[in-house]
Amino acid sequence: MLAAPRRALLALVLVVLTLVSGGCGSKSGPGPSAASPGNLSATPPAGALQEVAPPGAVQQLNERLNERAPQVRVLAPQDNALLPAGPWSLKLQVSDWPLSDAGALGLGPHLMVQLDDQEPLRITSSKAAASVPMPDLRPGSHRITVYAARPWGEAVKAPGASAQIRVHRVARNAAELPASGSAQLIAASPDAQQAMEPVLIDWLLLDAPLQNLRGDDARWRLRISVNGDSFLVDRQTPLWLKGFKRGSNAVQLELLDGRGDPLNPPFNSVVREVVIGSAGPQPAWLRPRLSATDLALLSGEQPAVEAAAEATEVPAPKPPHATADPPATQNPNAELSESSGKPDKQTSSEPVAEPEATAEALPEPSAAPSPESEPSPEPAPPAGATEPPADDNSSLANDPARSDPTPEALTLPAEPVAPATDPAPDPDPATDPASTPEASEAPAAAVAPPPPPPERLAPQTSLTGSARDQVNANGELLKPSPRGPLAGLREKLGG
Repeated sequence: MLAAPRRALLALVLVVLTLVSGGCGSKSGPGPSAASPGNLSATPPAGALQEVAPPGAVQQLNERLNERAPQVRVLAPQDNALLPAGPWSLKLQVSDWPLSDAGALGLGPHLMVQLDDQEPLRITSSKAAASVPMPDLRPGSHRITVYAARPWGEAVKAPGASAQIRVHRVARNAAELPASGSAQLIAASPDAQQAMEPVLIDWLLLDAPLQNLRGDDARWRLRISVNGDSFLVDRQTPLWLKGFKRGSNAVQLELLDGRGDPLNPPFNSVVREVVIGSAGPQPAWLRPRLSATDLALLSGEQPAVEAAAEATEVPAPKPPHATADPPATQNPNAELSESSGKPDKQTSSEPVAEPEATAEALPEPSAAPSPESEPSPEPAPPAGATEPPADDNSSLANDPARSDPTPEALTLPAEPVAPATDPAPDPDPATDPASTPEASEAPAAAVAPPPPPPERLAPQTSLTGSARDQVNANGELLKPSPRGPLAGLREKLGG
């Protein structure tokens, strides 16, 4: 009788213990919930998306630009300024960041100006950054974010590389701004310029809490969705993705808190469109590798490249004969042309004053006759009879004393010329108007080739024979026999 109640009591105790142990187990080890931080760990891209390495050109440019530490400041307007109606400008200052535009290659390092959710402005020069025209503001409050960007649009995450101010129009509206000091998500990429894979996904976080100070310290997560496929990231590392479909693609970026809820909505949820396959050239930073010149252009070192190119381009020197025409006195045939009375093509375009000085200096030896000789009233011999023979010209050209271009050599003939029987007195330039420079320049202006100089080298004497036969033993010239009163009658009668 006693054994049965004991068995029943023992069975009851066992049942109670089983129930108690089951309940304690359920309380001590609950199943993970969808909002627990364990489900917010970083996950790889889902679906057809695939993360790839950055293009080779991007890696080359990063090696150059990672050495810089850009600092961006907003000089005007001041933070929380109340702006008047109408157009206004934004004044920026940037240091250690070479703003440039590489032309056909695309943008170099630049500044991005983001006004609320409008299309960002790209600043590619320090002059443009000093005064950026801004659109009219609607009444209320606005955010203006400025950050340094790499040529492909990636935001620089270094301290001081970004700045943000808040401005108001008419009145401040706190509901249009995130709480001061709260985390903000600024989508840097993708943008409308990306039409080819791989596509850059990049963002900028402002005032976000520090991550991973302790194990499983999930303060925020970024959820990226591409055409409905989502994945999570917990670091500010840009992503290069492939697997986009041709045409329009929807890209959404959402900032979540540690429980997986939206953080500071609605400011931290951005939707962008990426159109793959649209017309347009391939950006240079998508190439596998850049040349040294393109690398310098896209990294903002264009001024240094231009200076080096200008220093190496030295114009070739011109030959001496092409720099200036030789003067008339350097032509050895110039004297021959003057003595023969024919214009020289090489000296016809030169001033008339030089040939005149030469022509006037030539007849000095012919002025040696004695004053006892009488002037002849007869006219001078014809021009054909007074031209020296070709042998005289060749001897003058071959005479080294005559080929000397200096005026001293031109005033001394190769051999003395005997005086004429009836020497005519030389015209005085002061009294004879025909011998003045003005009189000689008048025909030159009327006729294209200048007139030949006076033929003063022709022999003007009746003495014959060699020039040495016309000189006495003491060096004086022989005097011609005087003409008698019947000399003219005898010549007419042939006697």
